[in-house]
Amino acid sequence: MVVSCSQPGTGQNTDVSLESAKSKVMSLEQEILGLLPENAVLSTFAHDTSSLMPCAGGDRRKWTGDAVAEVGAGVDRGAILDEVVELMAARDGWKVEDGATPHGARRIDLLHSDGTHLFVSFEDGPESLRVAGYSACFDFPEYEYGEEY
Repeated sequence: MVVSCSQPGTGQNTDVSLESAKSKVMSLEQEILGLLPENAVLSTFAHDTSSLMPCAGGDRRKWTGDAVAEVGAGVDRGAILDEVVELMAARDGWKVEDGATPHGARRIDLLHSDGTHLFVSFEDGPESLRVAGYSACFDFPEYEYGEEY
């Protein structure tokens, strides 16, 4: 799914920097993974660098990232995803949609009014909870394609 930062009310805050945008995405990823029962988590991994993606028009960019927690058997996927919905729906500025991946698995789509966009779903092989997303758009005119931040 491609999200345009030119939509009204999404990503037009000029106070956003690369550092703050990246920090927000990574913090939310870790908070959501933290909903898993501690004894169910076998391992975690988070990308802390990424290429930047263009936003619509000009020199604006967004940071992309993901975090994954491999979990043991028996995790109640539905209950965890329900917790994500409840947590984020209670916060100002978040639009929460309960949908599905292209393969039919349940996926929670989280969109903040600043343009931050997260996708939360379970994957098989190995069983894991994945939180992937895009930051709000920010000015970054010096970006060269392929550089990671």
